[in-house]
Amino acid sequence: MVRLSRMRAALAAAALGTALAGCGDAGTSQPQDDVASASAGAGAAAGDWLLRFTTAEGADGEQSRSVYVRYDPATGQASARNLPPVLASDASQDEQVLLVSADHTRAVPDTAIPADERRSGKLTIYSVTGQTTETLDIRALTGQSDLRAVAWAFDPTDADVLRIVDSRQVVWKVDLASRSASKERTLPTRDGWIYGNGFDKETGEPYIESIDSDQTDPAGNGDSDARAVHRQGGTLIRYDGAELDGLPKPPCGFAGGFAFDGGVVWLFCADTPSIAAYQAHPGGASWHAFGMPSPKVVPASAAELTFALPPVA
Repeated sequence: MVRLSRMRAALAAAALGTALAGCGDAGTSQPQDDVASASAGAGAAAGDWLLRFTTAEGADGEQSRSVYVRYDPATGQASARNLPPVLASDASQDEQVLLVSADHTRAVPDTAIPADERRSGKLTIYSVTGQTTETLDIRALTGQSDLRAVAWAFDPTDADVLRIVDSRQVVWKVDLASRSASKERTLPTRDGWIYGNGFDKETGEPYIESIDSDQTDPAGNGDSDARAVHRQGGTLIRYDGAELDGLPKPPCGFAGGFAFDGGVVWLFCADTPSIAAYQAHPGGASWHAFGMPSPKVVPASAAELTFALPPVA
């Protein structure tokens, strides 16, 4: 499975900073009121942001867990949802944004479906807004009594669409609202290529990959294909200490953020158990604290803040 290493994550963050060169410079920092007013026009930023933390657990950090935090920086209110741990996750950093539905209400632990759920055909989907789960009987929905579902991911634009790839490399499009499934296509098979549970971060479509090169089909999903992740009128920002060209130096060492297209850049600092929100005004030289810090919701074993997504309009 293709995945970003920490070095690649740093390079991707630096490349993203270059693309955002208009968002900050060495000029005069902007007043807080200007930052807030710019934010209001930058996109749907009022309400609950969705932050995903990835933990490192186990004796050697061999397990990871998704922890989703809904955080309203204006009020400081926040709630967390812990998903079950995963051993050797198949989802790359970029693909992890496809593990949550477009309306930020549902999530799955990994692109790979757990082995026991493959065998039973009963797939578990987790609520992000509460502590409940729902069961998806993929065999009943498809009418295939022997179907073994191997991988899944949400559509990035349709909150009710979940794509599932089975062991025969058939792609099923599941409508969660109507509880129906339709065969979308079958992935191509060719010598020297495999399906490694990967999904294109922009389209949510599964892809196959070469076993001896960086090629993928559809193209653009190889380890050297450093594309920014676009969502909801902006771009995800990952920060791991590398300088972000065109942006002020972050006020913390552990953070993630979001840059609205042509607008304000948000940063969420998680150095402490509480999350703090900051904004950078386009053309400004520093970050400005925004709103109220959250309660203590940052996981003690958090290793990455994989993404921060704006409130859904």
